Amino acid sequence: MKMSTCKPRDTSSLAVTKRASQWESLMRKFSEAHKEECRTVSLDIPRVQRSMKTFPTGSQYEGTWDLLGMSGYGVYKFPNDVIYEGEFDDGMFHGQGDLIYPSGVVLRGDWSKGKLMERKLVFADGLEYDEADWKYCKEPDRRFTIEYDKGLQPAGKSFLTQEQPTRDIPPGFYDTGDGFYDPNTRVVYKADDLSAIVRSPSVREQKWIIENCRTCPEKPLGPRPFLYEQWMEPILSLPKPPEPTITRVTDSITLSQSTFEQDRETTQESGSILHWRNWRKSTSSTQRPNIKFDAPSKTNV
Repeated sequence: MKMSTCKPRDTSSLAVTKRASQWESLMRKFSEAHKEECRTVSLDIPRVQRSMKTFPTGSQYEGTWDLLGMSGYGVYKFPNDVIYEGEFDDGMFHGQGDLIYPSGVVLRGDWSKGKLMERKLVFADGLEYDEADWKYCKEPDRRFTIEYDKGLQPAGKSFLTQEQPTRDIPPGFYDTGDGFYDPNTRVVYKADDLSAIVRSPSVREQKWIIENCRTCPEKPLGPRPFLYEQWMEPILSLPKPPEPTITRVTDSITLSQSTFEQDRETTQESGSILHWRNWRKSTSSTQRPNIKFDAPSKTNV
């Protein structure tokens, strides 16, 4: 008995074409039927106030929340005691907010999804830093803020730092204002606890600290000409004054030279200040001028 073998018909392409057309038709009908209902609407997620939340990193947050996380207004405290106070959105800094450092410095900024867009730095004494035109404590006016308020003090009592009283620096350290910098470990420690690290300055700041900040033991600076607009060497002697001059009115009028008695010329050096003394005009020996007139000539009229 012979059996006929027939190849099965390939209907996969037809099935695919048929299913695609049916899906497209159904979606078109659904879209037309629900045209009004498919419009986008704004979703206002309610915010609620919750108690302080402590994270595994040691950070803390207290403020408003929504379903997505920290949102609205709140206070976020980092493990290093830096505090952010301001607006949040979706768990990120968003809007206006301030970063408050333990030293009292405040960084006020406008934030967008965790990124700082605009900033303004305010020091603990209220002085605002200007990135474009910074003139504080720069020549020719190098006064601290306290010297603006209380004035310049005499030598030996001048203000060495803005914070008073001036604190003592441990040997080998540099005073950075917010702590003491150790060039060996290259970090800044707290002023009242040298075992607590405040921050790690950049390589550029490390160089600036060593070149500009106070250290212990203090190094003798001597004259620093670059701090002055013009630097002049001290004058050890003054030029000798000119001799008195003789004035003649006419050939017929003769003035005799006045007699001057010159005492000893003394120069006293005190720093760069020179004093002239014992220079006087002797009036007792001054002679009266002899005036002689020529006889008038006879003229025939």
